[in-house]
Amino acid sequence: MKSYRLDRTHRVIELHGIVGPDDASAAEQQVRTLLRRCDTPAAIVDVDSAHLSPSLMDLLIRLRGFAERYRVFLCVTVRHEQVAESLRAAGLERILRVTRTLSQARARTRVGCAAVSPRPPASTVRTRLRVRLYRFVCPDTRRSTAAAQPSHTYDSR
Repeated sequence: MKSYRLDRTHRVIELHGIVGPDDASAAEQQVRTLLRRCDTPAAIVDVDSAHLSPSLMDLLIRLRGFAERYRVFLCVTVRHEQVAESLRAAGLERILRVTRTLSQARARTRVGCAAVSPRPPASTVRTRLRVRLYRFVCPDTRRSTAAAQPSHTYDSR
């Protein structure tokens, strides 16, 4: 099984040649190991098969549940139109997040994966505005301006 890192947030796992239940169980163990050790927040399963077997469909559904347990956003890319139509007819297109190309999968995971677009740290502009507002509302009393100094001195004895 071939697996490679597409970019810093996507790992691609290629599945091909899965016809029977024996192939599916061997592939499932390998993909589970990859998902368990996944160093990216999103994984794309690239299915390169001309037809959709029931064992492949079961494998994809099980992998989706397994990825959710490990908090990895999973998307499935199918290369053949017949497989995409079969998944659409089975009603699994939304559940498995089926796309046709890797670029579509990358865009779909960018929308759905919170870790792909992490919350930015506090903006420096926001921090500067907060400091300026604080200085305006709560001026520093240690510095005295010419207007704050008394114009004449008086003796209060």
